[in-house]
Amino acid sequence: ALPCRGQEPAPLAVRVARAQKLVEQVRGAAFRGSVASALLPEKELGEVLGRKLVEDLPAPFPAYAASLVSIGLIDPSPDLLGRLSRLYARQVVGFYDPSEGKFFVVPERTRDAGGEAGELMEQVLLAHELTHALQDQRLGLDRRMKALRDSTDALLALQAFLEGEATIVMTDALVASVPADAREALGSDPLGQILDGLEDPASVDGAEGVPDFFVRELVFPYAAGTAWVREKRLSGGWRAVDEAYRALPSTTREILRPGVKLPPRRRLAGSARPDPAKLGRGCAAAWADTLGEWALGFLLERAGADQVAALRAAAGWQDDRVVFLLPAGAPAGEGVGFLWRLRAARPPAASRIA
Repeated sequence: ALPCRGQEPAPLAVRVARAQKLVEQVRGAAFRGSVASALLPEKELGEVLGRKLVEDLPAPFPAYAASLVSIGLIDPSPDLLGRLSRLYARQVVGFYDPSEGKFFVVPERTRDAGGEAGELMEQVLLAHELTHALQDQRLGLDRRMKALRDSTDALLALQAFLEGEATIVMTDALVASVPADAREALGSDPLGQILDGLEDPASVDGAEGVPDFFVRELVFPYAAGTAWVREKRLSGGWRAVDEAYRALPSTTREILRPGVKLPPRRRLAGSARPDPAKLGRGCAAAWADTLGEWALGFLLERAGADQVAALRAAAGWQDDRVVFLLPAGAPAGEGVGFLWRLRAARPPAASRIA
């Protein structure tokens, strides 16, 4: 039930504890303990997110951005880190930080701004982010995500699973939090309405001036991930989602095909993977990555293919490995090159990609 207007909000730790019980109720899984929480003033949010954006990158941000330019995923963009920080800050009302095991709330954007709508917004936010805390207790997210820094594909697939589950729990928590006589206003399929709203990256607040790659990468885990987890739950309830914890999706190839049992991937042979030791003189291997089907499809669109042709070609992806190169002695972010090998399902698929 919502409090009376003018009632002082309970301390954050109390509100978080209540929300934990709600998450346990709708998810059917128990927390191992309480989740630490803290208020993060809005004026500090941009700086904190900017720091979080770069701390787990495989290279300093200028070199990382230059690698995306070199391979064609983005165009050069001035003040890119600032633009990205502002983009993410516009989306955030609060967030769970696995590296600290703590949940942060921006009070100016939630119930502390006043009103019943503010409290309901916070309760929904708490349910989403506390699901991440529950996931962290089950998976050890900080360690797991750091281990995937050399695979954009695997990290994006994991994020899709995490955001998909959290979005569904959030929706269930919303329905459970609204009085029964008011639930009709949510419609017969509130989750479907959320998915419909996620399908248009152009609607992302604060996306002006940010390369489309980052905007669509931001949306993908929520849209595609929610569809993937939703299919799991429809097929076998939360038990089917729990089973996915034992075999987490490791490629965007899986996320893009919810409910489909895929044959094993045909991986690059060891001899076909770029070897940093054989780059020749004058270059140093800076970092390596696996881009995956989703990024390949985006890149093919930027190369001039229409969306249908790009998706059809990218669907032939099986494996890839790229090593980014820095000329010896070059400043970070200048002169980045790459050596990229891809494995397709069959020769016709390779031809379409080429």
